[in-house]
Amino acid sequence: MNWTLTGIRINSQAKKLTYAWLFFSVFTLIFAGIFAFLVAMVRTPFIQEFLPKQKDYFYTALVGHVDLAVVIWFLAFMGVLWTVSLAGFSGIRTNYLPAWIGLGVSAAGTVLVIITALFGLGSPILSNYIPVITHPLFYAGIIMFGLGLLITIIDALIAVRHVIKKRVYPESLPAASFGMAVSAVVVLIAIICFILAFYFLKIPSVDDAFFERLFWGGGHILQFANTIGMVVVWLLLAALCLKTAPLSERGAKFLLLYYLVFALPAPILFFVYNIHSHAYKDAFTRLMQFGLGPSTVIFAFLILRAIWQNKNSKLKTQNSKLMWSDPGFSSLVMSIIIFAAGGVISLTIHGSNVKIPAHYHGVIGGVTLAFMGLAYHLLPLIDREVLFKKLAKVQPYLYGGGQFLFVLGLFLAGSHGVQRKTFGTEQNLDSMMKLLGMGTMGIGGILAILGGAVFVINILSSMLSSRSGKYSES
Repeated sequence: MNWTLTGIRINSQAKKLTYAWLFFSVFTLIFAGIFAFLVAMVRTPFIQEFLPKQKDYFYTALVGHVDLAVVIWFLAFMGVLWTVSLAGFSGIRTNYLPAWIGLGVSAAGTVLVIITALFGLGSPILSNYIPVITHPLFYAGIIMFGLGLLITIIDALIAVRHVIKKRVYPESLPAASFGMAVSAVVVLIAIICFILAFYFLKIPSVDDAFFERLFWGGGHILQFANTIGMVVVWLLLAALCLKTAPLSERGAKFLLLYYLVFALPAPILFFVYNIHSHAYKDAFTRLMQFGLGPSTVIFAFLILRAIWQNKNSKLKTQNSKLMWSDPGFSSLVMSIIIFAAGGVISLTIHGSNVKIPAHYHGVIGGVTLAFMGLAYHLLPLIDREVLFKKLAKVQPYLYGGGQFLFVLGLFLAGSHGVQRKTFGTEQNLDSMMKLLGMGTMGIGGILAILGGAVFVINILSSMLSSRSGKYSES
């Protein structure tokens, strides 16, 4: 028997694998939330006075939060998307063992990362993109997670090759499947960049500079993969909620290929520039500056235009009014808004202040909201029903509103000189605007964590429940 999601077919074996990836991805958010709560509270005026003063542990908590919420959650959810859109074609696959091995290795590695951060083993290093804890257990965990992803990606791309070869689709891959194939290639490029960086760094060490250079190139390329995953989810949510595609299949594929054009040359940069030079870092920055913006802006504009046209069409009925109570639709709109806010803030950054985390929290908040919204609509695909529908309706507003306040507070504080990667008295909150900014950040952080907790509880409860069905407004 087969199930469908906007033209994507998934068989019963792939359904089990989808369930496992979704459970794993959402489960990581539990510990991401725990670490986020510690990080947010230690930077909130007045509340910080009642928390422990061990500076290193809070930096360790920050490492745990970033790695789980930005790296592992994103890539694990893309494991869901790869399974659904690439590996679930009826009659194509008979052996799912490699896919299960990939998932198992990634999950085991994640457990090691959580243990290292939770018990404060080793010392934290706040390198960009993938911060680390200098402990063998952490290194093993990150390597295992990456190895599991590599197995998953290779297995998924082999499935794509079979799909194309056997002409499962009369014309070509659907845009969503095409997009996730592109994202798989981009993650593969990122892994190659990490390997090349390790090779060119020659002598491994455990200082800040080593890890900064190690993860700089591949970390930039991972942002391409995250963005591709997000826009694919935007397309799926738009099709599910609006009952129409915001742009043609050919147009969507062209925009998705634009990302790949800028990601493909990344490994060559290691042979062109000295890895210790500023030119090396600038080259990857330019790839991201020119490669991420244009397609994403066009996708966002066309989807918002489709929403506006739907709102003003002659078909405006009670159903269109109810779209705002669909967590998929509200997540879609808020994802676009918050992602755009993060992009706009990036244009104002000068120096090393909390405008920088304001920017990337806007961007990662946009990705997270999109993934959350689709999760509700994936439940019927694995024979589950949203258990707490009223909570599902308000959750995107709770998380999205909190994330917006969090970003706004950091932007305000950064505009008045609060430095990044500081906490407690080091923040020098010596003016009303600094206090207002960081206070707003704290309130937003609490709301976002609460929204994240509601999402995790609802999705995991729904998955563990025996109730099955499709998403409805009742």
